[in-house]
Amino acid sequence: MISAIYGLALTTGANRVIKGSRIEHVCGDPKLGPEKDFAYSLSIIRAALRALEADVSEPTLFDPHEYYFSREEEQ
Repeated sequence: MISAIYGLALTTGANRVIKGSRIEHVCGDPKLGPEKDFAYSLSIIRAALRALEADVSEPTLFDPHEYYFSREEEQ
């Protein structure tokens, strides 16, 4: 589940929760501009795919910021 209200998602029992940006724009941030918004959106989707691959035994939070910032440093 991608959610801007990830604390609520975790307490309601979602197994895999990905931190979204904002309630009105969960998978991105238009304030970043087109290129950075696309990269940020992509990092959220990649975090969601990693979450699906991960073995979890309890509600787990995945942070797309970790992937987003590590990719920017590589470029």
